[in-house]
Amino acid sequence: MTKRNLDERVAVVTGAASGIGRAIAQNLASKGCHLALVDVDESGLEETRSSVARDDRRCTTHIADVSDKVRMQALPDEIAAAHGQVHILVNNAGVSVGSMFADHSIEDAEWVVGVNLWGVLYGCKFFLPHLKQADWAQIVNLSSLFGFFGMPGQACYSMTKAGVKALSEALWTELANTNVSVTSVHPGLIRTALIRSSRIEDPEEREKAIEMADKYGTDPDKAGRLIVRGIERNQRRVLIGGDARASDWLKRAFPTGFHGALTFAFKKANVTGMQP
Repeated sequence: MTKRNLDERVAVVTGAASGIGRAIAQNLASKGCHLALVDVDESGLEETRSSVARDDRRCTTHIADVSDKVRMQALPDEIAAAHGQVHILVNNAGVSVGSMFADHSIEDAEWVVGVNLWGVLYGCKFFLPHLKQADWAQIVNLSSLFGFFGMPGQACYSMTKAGVKALSEALWTELANTNVSVTSVHPGLIRTALIRSSRIEDPEEREKAIEMADKYGTDPDKAGRLIVRGIERNQRRVLIGGDARASDWLKRAFPTGFHGALTFAFKKANVTGMQP
């Protein structure tokens, strides 16, 4: 398979202040990309910028809440003014709430949907005119293994990630006759700050989730490498971790039986949710 050359390409990465977003930015920088880093965390963005800085490559930072429609409408022109063009958009920003649906506040649900779903939709919609001006361009949308199935204790998160998967798949076809390709990324458990920043009311459940991620999660840098490789190879899907690959296969092979087994395990464990 012929690899695309990413040297001198302009890449936008949302949620770039930490975790997978930082790892994606670092791996894109290693391929020679110019970078536009986007996040609400100004200090984290500066740390990422410092880690990818090169004298022969531009790297700009942009404070933006991806759930803010007005801010996202202005962002593409802002980045294009700084870099001249845009070739790659990575919609990575994401948040999570660990709570059973009955206990899940509407405000928390709005927060999760705003960042995880509207943020991706805004990114795709508002950057698309700029991406279409490039000789080739790529949209990379971060879904999750929970995009394959609804996880108890993560109902709203699962809903948003399934929505991102569906949007990406629709765009595969809608953009087939254009210069813009789309990649849907499905990470399993990753050792990132997402769990620590998630809204989990039960301290014991928070510690369990953090411990599980630290013990079994994929290293963010490996995730970043796999995603950038997916861009180079123009892959439609990137699955990260054995848990993501297994979940994808099991859900397709046993669409209802999978949930029967999940329900049994969930009841036996008596937990209130798991983190992505």
